[in-house]
Amino acid sequence: MDEKLDALVLRTADYGEYDRMLTLFTLQKGKISAAAKGVRRAGAKLRFAAQPFCFAEYVFAVRGGRRTVISASNTDGFYALREDVGKFYAAAAVCGLCDALLYENIVNEELFLRAVAALRAMCEGEEAPALISFFIKALELSGYALSPLVCADCGKELGSRACFDLSDGTFTCAACARGAGVSGSTLAVLKACSGGACAQELPEGGALRAVKLLYAYFRMKTDARVKAVEEYLALPR
Repeated sequence: MDEKLDALVLRTADYGEYDRMLTLFTLQKGKISAAAKGVRRAGAKLRFAAQPFCFAEYVFAVRGGRRTVISASNTDGFYALREDVGKFYAAAAVCGLCDALLYENIVNEELFLRAVAALRAMCEGEEAPALISFFIKALELSGYALSPLVCADCGKELGSRACFDLSDGTFTCAACARGAGVSGSTLAVLKACSGGACAQELPEGGALRAVKLLYAYFRMKTDARVKAVEEYLALPR
């Protein structure tokens, strides 16, 4: 039986002499695994379909519950992401977050579309706003939504400094103060990116601190690591 699915490559692993195993996020069936035979040979026709960030329509042969890629039609390879180290690791972070948050064969159409949109936005502009916007939405769709950016205790608007409680994802004002301190620039970045894609240029320090906050909260809730997020944060700037 053959099967046709729209899919984004989340992760690859070499096996054998010329083959590769793919972890794919599909629109129709969620996260799946598939074998890509011979794609590490020079000039292999399906080499593109086994590359990071490839978004394509895949056709699989399904035998005994196992999938093998037999053809693919490229939708978007997001090649610009490979030309800039910051964009590369930010895109890898998006894929890594999807991999960590998804269960096998559980459909999440909105997360899929958000991931593709984030990669496209990174190709066309700065990577930080796209990564942070995606990170916030991915947490929400996985049941780990951040609280609104107001004080969880007194309900007041947050000032230039506030606190964030990792255990429950809530913010408090300086007077109520629960959790770790959060700077005004970090709050501004989170506010700018909370409504979806953010086109504005973000202050670099605030953007990095926002990613650190989101990743710390993600780690608290999932106990999972996404190495690409750590590598993105560690890049020299």
